[in-house]
Amino acid sequence: MDYPTTASDRTEQIFREAQAILENDHFVSVNGYHGEGWIDKDAINPRLELVSELCEMLWDAASDLSPEIICGPAEGGLIVSLWTGYHAKLPAVYAEHEAAHGSELRGRFILRRGYDEWLRGKRVLLVDDVVNTGHSLRQTADAVQAAGGAVVGCACYVDRGNSPDLGGDWPFRYLLQWKVPSWPESECPLDILSRPVNTRYAHGEEWLAAKKTS
Repeated sequence: MDYPTTASDRTEQIFREAQAILENDHFVSVNGYHGEGWIDKDAINPRLELVSELCEMLWDAASDLSPEIICGPAEGGLIVSLWTGYHAKLPAVYAEHEAAHGSELRGRFILRRGYDEWLRGKRVLLVDDVVNTGHSLRQTADAVQAAGGAVVGCACYVDRGNSPDLGGDWPFRYLLQWKVPSWPESECPLDILSRPVNTRYAHGEEWLAAKKTS
């Protein structure tokens, strides 16, 4: 095995060895977009030595932003927040979903548990595991700013290369960019839509359930 020479190389090696890069199927993201690829971060999370290594590299990539606290969206960003905070020796909190409304698969990200008080007046680094459209980080940024925190940047393991809208013009750091295109259902290529929706990975099961009730 070749020894990785960069954080990007090592991140790809970790995700491939964990069989976390999935291709040639039909996946649905939490925002309802469709695509043929998915990054299965849940294949990484049980292996704490890999989580720790990834978050240490993530902190190395973002430490120059000088945050005072780390925050991520649950569930995956919760894990990244805590372990990045551990390596940064900083406090770490997370945002979580409120109740879903209408056709939403999940509700917006909000702050509970008194975490708004931890963030007030602080420089906040937002973190997540895999970023697609930026939906989760954007809503987390909204919650942080509403609580009086100042977002200094965003960081993640993998950027899926879809020009994410993070809700502000702040630095965006990632360990690996792995392009996994996705589209709204009306724009998704027919060869992907013709495949059964994968309900084991991504949010296909939630999407199908919401479609039945809409």
